[in-house]
Amino acid sequence: MAIQNANQANFKELVSEGFVLVDFWGTTCGPCKAFSRILENTAAELPMMDIVKVNVDDNPELAEEYDVVAVPTVQFYKDGAMVYDHVGVMQANEIKRVISEYLYS
Repeated sequence: MAIQNANQANFKELVSEGFVLVDFWGTTCGPCKAFSRILENTAAELPMMDIVKVNVDDNPELAEEYDVVAVPTVQFYKDGAMVYDHVGVMQANEIKRVISEYLYS
């Protein structure tokens, strides 16, 4: 699964089906860069999940609409509904734990 970039026009469509991890990030955020590397390294192990990235500097209206007050913020969606929200970097094992808890429930 490729990592896709979202904006105001396509966000709802990108999270509407399946299990989706959304990474809200900022261009000057050091932890965001670290989390991006974790996502890139983990993406190949997670074919059942789509990954969507939202640059909050370019999309402040999305950040406000989805209550993002700090970056990185990681949100997990199942068929369009947010099921889990986390502020800060998540390690690969934490991502996998959330997937196992919510994907098949």
